[in-house]
Amino acid sequence: MTISGSSRLSAFVLLGGLLVPLLACKKSSEPTAEGAAATASATVASAAPSASASAGADAEPSFEDKVKASQPLAPTPEPQPVAGKKLQPSLCKLPAGSLVGKSMSTVIQAVEVVDDRMLAIDTEGVLHGYKLATGAGCEVSVDEAFGKGGTLTLPSKVTHLSRTNDGVVFASSGIFGTHAIKDGELSFSCSARGHLDVEPGGKWGLLSWVNADTQLAELTPSSCRAKPWTLVELGSDAKRKGPFTNINTAAVIGDRLYVGGVLAERVDGRQPRVVAIYNKAGKELGRFGARDKGFGDDAFGWVHGISACGANVCVIDTNFKRLSVWSRDGKSFLGALKMPALVGLKSFWMTDLTQAKDGALYFAIGADREGVKGVAEGLVYRVTGF
Repeated sequence: MTISGSSRLSAFVLLGGLLVPLLACKKSSEPTAEGAAATASATVASAAPSASASAGADAEPSFEDKVKASQPLAPTPEPQPVAGKKLQPSLCKLPAGSLVGKSMSTVIQAVEVVDDRMLAIDTEGVLHGYKLATGAGCEVSVDEAFGKGGTLTLPSKVTHLSRTNDGVVFASSGIFGTHAIKDGELSFSCSARGHLDVEPGGKWGLLSWVNADTQLAELTPSSCRAKPWTLVELGSDAKRKGPFTNINTAAVIGDRLYVGGVLAERVDGRQPRVVAIYNKAGKELGRFGARDKGFGDDAFGWVHGISACGANVCVIDTNFKRLSVWSRDGKSFLGALKMPALVGLKSFWMTDLTQAKDGALYFAIGADREGVKGVAEGLVYRVTGF
């Protein structure tokens, strides 16, 4: 139910060069023609292996070779208190090599849970389906019945997931269309653009994407249709409707829409990040998140994800490596938790969180592997206690 700004587009450029040394010999006497030819031949012959060795030494290892040389992550999550609760984390043990990529901000882009099935989006925008067993922590195995042998490639790459109570999962990318998945297969696609967050009943949802106009999506079992909503012209000071210049992420909890973003209004020289609460008609009902320039626990560096957590609302902020807990109406800040101890990592990127029907929270997290640069691993944590 979230997307990270840095995960929307990644580009990599590699420049390599080969330097072949020039060798010179001190002249001891005037060579004959035959001697000069022999010397030139010997020089070329001796230089060729050197060039070959140089090329082998300078060649960039393939990504596959880097993965083989890297060390899989083995974090040790620990229980942590927050908002009067004690959270119990379990690392979901994904199949070996299941989610690897070049960047920890995109190696796992979203996660969603439908009963005993977990879905995750990899760095290429492909959906993976897993069987989920939570009797003793969080055990995961490839769901061969999902898509083709456990993966589902949709008509366009996707980066975002949202589900209804009856198990329909909507996958979207922000730029291209939206796809509905039911029982491990593509049900239908529609042209509605934006990250789609659906209300639990599956009748409607909110489409949002960076500074594009927001829209409401009217949903049926086989279609979706977008129509204008309240927040429009976010990039224009003259035409803007609503408080935001940029929408970081959104969620629909019950019949309320929670929109996290960057305010147009400047406070002490900065643009605060807040979460605003709306009804379906577009009326703002409240806001939460500190607006001063301090970095207290009730402030946001960026709103990376919003989800229900028990009777409250939880927000993840990768910039501050923090989880904060708020009342549903946004009037009460209930507490915050530094995430490194909970997940057992120092450096990581939180891309998504979602609440399953049993009340457990699932966090999608990317982190760099050790042993070689340029290899990241996608992790999923199941957290109970709310």
